Amino acid sequence: MEEYAREPCPWRVVDDCGGAFTMGTIGGGVFQAIKGFRNAPAGVGHRLRGSANAVRVRAPHMGGGPLTMVGSAMMGGILLALIEGIGILLTRYTAQQFQNPLPFAEDPSQLPPKN
Repeated sequence: MEEYAREPCPWRVVDDCGGAFTMGTIGGGVFQAIKGFRNAPAGVGHRLRGSANAVRVRAPHMGGGPLTMVGSAMMGGILLALIEGIGILLTRYTAQQFQNPLPFAEDPSQLPPKN
């Protein structure tokens, strides 16, 4: 029920894009750390330094500048619109299954005679 207590659509998209950008930045950092750890020479010390170095080297590309943030926000908005649209379509499609059936039409020949 919490989903319906949120703000209307325009501000909701902005909020969700901010969250999507943050998740992408954190997820990208974790991915680059794992990639640096795997590609470093053997030894825990070398691997930890390689992991930190990979994150440090790729941080400007992942964090980017305003243009990267706008692109990420636009992509998040487009994906959110697609997900919301598909959700609306599925809701409308499945709602037809649960409509009340039409009441049976009474047969006029079975009705009592009018006075």
